Amino acid sequence: MSGIQAYHFAQFRESGFLSFYQRVRACGGVVCFDFEDSISHDNPARARVLKQQQRRAIVEQLLALAPELDFRYLGLRINAVGTADYQADLAALAQLPALGCVFLPKAEHPGQLQQLLQELPRPVENVIPVLETAGAFANAEALLALPDPRLALVAFGHCDFNLSCGHAPFHHHDSPRYWAWLDFLDRHCHRAGKRLLNSPMLQLDDAPAYRAMLTRLQAYPSIGGQITLSLAQTQLCAAARAEAGPLPALADSRLDAARWARRVVQDFAAHRRPRTAFAVDAARALISPHELRAARHHLQA
Repeated sequence: MSGIQAYHFAQFRESGFLSFYQRVRACGGVVCFDFEDSISHDNPARARVLKQQQRRAIVEQLLALAPELDFRYLGLRINAVGTADYQADLAALAQLPALGCVFLPKAEHPGQLQQLLQELPRPVENVIPVLETAGAFANAEALLALPDPRLALVAFGHCDFNLSCGHAPFHHHDSPRYWAWLDFLDRHCHRAGKRLLNSPMLQLDDAPAYRAMLTRLQAYPSIGGQITLSLAQTQLCAAARAEAGPLPALADSRLDAARWARRVVQDFAAHRRPRTAFAVDAARALISPHELRAARHHLQA
């Protein structure tokens, strides 16, 4: 493997975005913003207000910097079709130049993709359904059968998939179960002529584990990119190559469910990032809101 396309999901920053964008682009990466999961609040009404504020701020920033940006290398993850924020996301897209990609989360049936393709207010090179629920896996063949050339890419979202399946603890990239899921998606994507974007690894700075993960990807013929969450990960994608020697063994050395749930809740409370929906613990591992939700549910059951 010689390099892999990075889709770098960035947090909104009030200053310094142009320099950050240039560093990601120097690695060949696509800079993406998240209108779906990056903001959360226990009060749904407050969450919608915060999402609208972030949506407006991102649009204003991108428009202000438009002469310096190549919008073919910018992307957005919008909210799912049928949700309260979906139409607001389309309105935001209408204000921007044509983007390189739009991610559609919670894609479960072809009608959702067809609706988005019809309602997009601007041309988009790639509309990327995110397969991240049990329903998506059940309908994978139908979802991947749509022939529209804008549907050449498919993404995997493993945190939402764990949540959808009721797993406690979650299965991440160190689990054989994760790679069995990737096997399933790779087979379907390869058969349908689609390219697969691998779900992000939550260990933000573990370079050896990340290199091993990128090496494992070379066994999957459909792999077309990697979703990244840190500049270190994006840089490793740019330099990716097959590692010599045996890869670390995969083993589910997971905590029992109750201990896992207590640790997730405690670590999330101790390390939550201000104005975001996630936490980053002392080991620089991201704790997703999906994992927090699953942990709380387990403790309350």
